[in-house]
Amino acid sequence: MKTPTAKSRTISFHVSNKVKKKFPPNVIRNQKYNLITFFPLVFYEQFHVFINLYFLLVSLSQLIPPLKIGYLFTYFGPLAFVLAVTMGKEAYDDWKRFKRDQENNSQKYQILTRDGIKNVPSSKLRVGDFVKIYKDQRVPADVILLRTTEASGACFIRTDQLDGETDWKLRLAVPYCQKLHSDDNLLSIDAEIYADPPIKDIHNFIGNFSRQLPGNVVPQTEPLNVENTLWMNTVLASGTAIGFVIYTGKDTRAVMNTSHPETKTGLLDIEINNLSKVIKVEEFSK
Repeated sequence: MKTPTAKSRTISFHVSNKVKKKFPPNVIRNQKYNLITFFPLVFYEQFHVFINLYFLLVSLSQLIPPLKIGYLFTYFGPLAFVLAVTMGKEAYDDWKRFKRDQENNSQKYQILTRDGIKNVPSSKLRVGDFVKIYKDQRVPADVILLRTTEASGACFIRTDQLDGETDWKLRLAVPYCQKLHSDDNLLSIDAEIYADPPIKDIHNFIGNFSRQLPGNVVPQTEPLNVENTLWMNTVLASGTAIGFVIYTGKDTRAVMNTSHPETKTGLLDIEINNLSKVIKVEEFSK
C-alpha cells in the first residue's frame, strides 16, 4: 500500500533544504484524539452502543413534563457517571500515547554536516540527512546504511519492535561508502541514492547508489536491497552506523504498518448489544 503522495525519489548527497522540505516531517503521532475531536469521538463511541443510547433517550424524555416519572438525577446521574469514567480512561490512555510520542520525537541524534556534527531531535531529521546511530539506539527514520565501524561493513539490528521477531538481522553497508577513509568523506563525494516509492512491505526494497566520477559521462551504479536498509524503530545491535535518510514520518515502514488506535470491543459486548436491541424491540412491539 502506497501513501497518497508516494513517489520514487532520487536524493543527492548534497540535497538542498528546499528539496528536503518537500518530504513529510519525521514526527511520530499515535494519539487517538486531539482537543477538537475528543468529546465528539468519545460521545459517538459511547452512544453507538444501543443500551447507552437507550438510557440517554429515556433520560431526555424526563425533560418533557407529561413523561416525567421521577427525579432527573436518578436518570442523568448514572449515565453521567459512566461517561465520566469512560472519558477519564480515554483521556489517560491518550495522554500516555502523547508522552511516548513526545519521548521518541525529542530523542537526540547526531547528523553530519559541512559545519561538523550537530545534535538534533528525531522530529527534525529530514530526507537527505546523514545520521549517526550508536549501538542500542533506536533507528529514527528509514535509512540506507552507508558505513559501520566494522571493517566488513556489516552490522546487526533487532527488529522485534517492527515485526515481532527476536532474532537479529544482518545489514550491509554500501561497499563504496564503507571503503572511504572517514565519515566526513561522505560529504564530499558526488553521489545520489534512488529509492522506490514508500510501501508497507518491510522485507522488500529496490534502489541504487550512483556516484559520478570525474571524466565519466555515465555514473557508476551499485544496486541496493533490503539488506542495505535500517527501518525506523529497529535497534542497532552492534557497532556504530552512518545512515542516509530516505523516508521520514508517514512514509516510513513503521508508520505505514501502525494501525490507528481504536476502542476494543469484545465479542461478549457485541452479543449483549445485539440482545439489548432484540429485547427492546420486543418490548415496543407488545
